[in-house]
Amino acid sequence: MKRLTQYKELPEPATTAPWWYWLLSPAAGVLMALSFAPYDFSQLVWVALLPLLYVLWSTPTRWWKAFRLGWLYGMGYYCTTFSWINEVGFTFNVPLWVFLPVAFLPLMAVYSCLIGAWAAVAATLLRPRLSAGPITDGMTAEQKKDMWFRWSWNDMATTLRSAAGCAALWVCIEWLRGHGTLGFSWNSLGMAFYDGLALAQWAEFVGTSALSFLPVFTSVVLYGAFRRCILHFKGVGKAGRPWDFYVTVIIIFGMVSVGLTLSRLNAPLNIFKRESTLQLPVLAVQINKDQSDHIAETSPAVPRSQRIQNGISQYGVYLRATMAAFNEIQQSTVKKAMENPELAFVQQLPVWVVWPESAMGLPLWRNIETGQLEGNPIDAYTTGVFFSEEGLPMVRRLVQQMGGQPFTLFTGADEVRLQPTGPYLMPRGMYNSLACISGDFDSIRTVSKQHLMPFGEYIPLAESIEWIGKAYSAITGTQVGDGIHPGTGDEPMEVSIPGSDEKIGVIPAICYEDTVGDLLTKFVRKGPQVIVNVSNDAWFRNSVCGVQQARCAAFRCIELRRCMVRSANRGVCCAIAPNGAYIDALLKADGTPHMAGYSYAVLPVDRNAGFTLYAMLGDWAVVACLLLVLLTISPAVIDKFSTRS
Repeated sequence: MKRLTQYKELPEPATTAPWWYWLLSPAAGVLMALSFAPYDFSQLVWVALLPLLYVLWSTPTRWWKAFRLGWLYGMGYYCTTFSWINEVGFTFNVPLWVFLPVAFLPLMAVYSCLIGAWAAVAATLLRPRLSAGPITDGMTAEQKKDMWFRWSWNDMATTLRSAAGCAALWVCIEWLRGHGTLGFSWNSLGMAFYDGLALAQWAEFVGTSALSFLPVFTSVVLYGAFRRCILHFKGVGKAGRPWDFYVTVIIIFGMVSVGLTLSRLNAPLNIFKRESTLQLPVLAVQINKDQSDHIAETSPAVPRSQRIQNGISQYGVYLRATMAAFNEIQQSTVKKAMENPELAFVQQLPVWVVWPESAMGLPLWRNIETGQLEGNPIDAYTTGVFFSEEGLPMVRRLVQQMGGQPFTLFTGADEVRLQPTGPYLMPRGMYNSLACISGDFDSIRTVSKQHLMPFGEYIPLAESIEWIGKAYSAITGTQVGDGIHPGTGDEPMEVSIPGSDEKIGVIPAICYEDTVGDLLTKFVRKGPQVIVNVSNDAWFRNSVCGVQQARCAAFRCIELRRCMVRSANRGVCCAIAPNGAYIDALLKADGTPHMAGYSYAVLPVDRNAGFTLYAMLGDWAVVACLLLVLLTISPAVIDKFSTRS
């Protein structure tokens, strides 16, 4: 039989991409953004990359052209999914026409460069073989069939190499986006799997960033299989079997089945059945305070006495909201018992209360050498906020007013650390902290935020590049270095359950740290643990920011198999189970979180909780993906060097 050694050449593509390619790329990026909240067309994550693959692989293999097409895709994707960032401009009374070109679009342009780099590599080093089919002139029908069969298997091999490399590279760029100066890991492709929670359960093994491998791999396989079937049909009048696509679908269904099992195993009802499970009633409270009001009340232009009074007033609102929540929970418990007398009457008032990041309106002053609170604003606290007329500390006073139920309070706080210098105490930095108060104000413990928000809590390169520092000072009115300082440490905060001998480890997550998986893994220890998150989403007003952040937080619960309680001013106050599902959430009927109130839940805390694979090894899957990228691009690199030589 005559053996085939040549393939038809594709028509030479135009030296420039058609004009509509430059519109298709950003439009496809917008399509990908629709996979996430608030749109939630999660199925689009499987196909929204196909238009970009088409424009990349139907144009010349020039990396710069591919980079620009990928960059446009990124702009469509990021500008749509992160459009809520513009709300911070309105918070500072900056017009949109100013904020867009000065802040938002440059930031999105930087993020889009990562997708541009991905596209450049995908179009060159990871480009699949794109022949038009075998040359079968003068062959019999049987010979043609055999040639096309061989061509199909060869085409499948090159498609799988490209799919593996492109998927692994996408994982790497998403990991890079969430670390270092970029530091923004929201809405990686794998987060679209939150709908249904089955595939999301695999984050326990590989982490959330690595989940993006699956939709990218599937998109490339689908693109290659569809193209192959069309060419095969034209060649022999019958479409070949896309075995690579069939196997991919089978693997996905297998992963869904395993994921459903994992989700059930880590659901609250199943965890409560274990003898080692501890019941932890928690309460998260928010007052839905507008950030513009908070800025106006704490501005340096406001006299100090008035700022103190504003802080006191804010405490009063949180105290009343907490007491109202306790009363409502107590009444609800009694009502349920009266409606069903056969049920045992069990009083489960909250033993942990969580206020958001913005709750403590006055700063804490801590001596670096002694570790003790220095002076605090005691003059303010003694006016009735932290002490009653009888001199009882704040939490103990609340306990008395709430029927004697002891509890621990977690709240966000600005912590100023002081360095003794002669007879004076000099400020040595401000920290965004989670404060834990159990009974007495003097017993307050804090842990500080480590992963700071770029362009929010610090300005990258501002201290080394003069003009950036000057621009920052001109816009904000503060000098570089006056911002938030990062905390350190990896020890969880051990907190007793009031009224018992039980102790639970607290994994702290301040602000958007609940979106940073590898940070929280540092705090994981064997035994009972709960993630406590305090956030303030009021910076972004009535946007979808809070919903997106809460979904990111749910993936932390899956990665570590720990419950989470979170209080987020104007965001989603909720309790999240180890499978990522809400146990309870403060949401309106339309699913938006912008309302005052509380979330109450009983968390299932496993006394014998162990380590997930992700908790033990961290982003091992990202490292594996990097090695896979090097492996899959090596044939193209070797070929280029051999051609030159």
